[in-house]
Amino acid sequence: MTDLPPLTFEDLLALGREVRIPRPIESASPEPGQVWRVSWDADSSLTVVLSVDDASLLVAPIFTDFDPVMFEDDEFAIFAGCEALVLRRYARPIAPLTLDALFGTVTLPDGEITHAVIDADLEQQMTEPLNRLSQWSTQGEGTGTLRERFRSVGVTARQIASALNEPLTVAAQILRNARPVTPNQAETLALTVPLTPDEILESNPTLPQQWQRELHASSYRAPIKALARQLHKTDSDTWRSVAYGALALAARQGNDQAPESVRARIDSYLQSELSSDD
Repeated sequence: MTDLPPLTFEDLLALGREVRIPRPIESASPEPGQVWRVSWDADSSLTVVLSVDDASLLVAPIFTDFDPVMFEDDEFAIFAGCEALVLRRYARPIAPLTLDALFGTVTLPDGEITHAVIDADLEQQMTEPLNRLSQWSTQGEGTGTLRERFRSVGVTARQIASALNEPLTVAAQILRNARPVTPNQAETLALTVPLTPDEILESNPTLPQQWQRELHASSYRAPIKALARQLHKTDSDTWRSVAYGALALAARQGNDQAPESVRARIDSYLQSELSSDD
């Protein structure tokens, strides 16, 4: 075995100029062919963007470590000078909010999508993280079942009003799904009813689509991730808290649903929460 000479300082500087380290993004304008790491909660996947629309992206898993015998030639692409595998038949829609870091671009293979020779267990391992990310991105937020959930544990409007120190009319609106419970109210209620704050929040009225689309924008990734670290909560739980906290703020301030007003309420709520020492 031949011993290689040690790297000099100049060698290290030259390598540093050649290596491009992906950096987390604050806002993104993704384009087809770009390779992004997407991540949310505990899930992460390396993907290539296939198409872009106003509210979501269509991405497919991409791999550089695979057995070429198990896949068709038209699934291959070149990424960073290496042969890569793009599983286009497993393309999924995701929220731009889940974009984490840009790794580069790839020329997508031509031809029709084929079915590779791949067993079910391997398929699940290669695609399950992206499937979960896509499911979170596309499902609606809020089940609208707060009344049923409170009734199932014997909680009445009077108990809600007493716990929150609010008029009975406010508690009645909560039970009618006419008013969302805020994150702070959910914390307070959880002290007196046999439900967790997250169980209460997820049973809130269904989040209006306009709010969900806005909160899926990549520009909210950094502040929501920062708030999640501050609160020691998951990304999804923090996102839900922000969504209903801002929605409740809008309800108190006239419930203006214009896009700029929705954005202003979300920004105001995030700024308030991030500057809190609690």
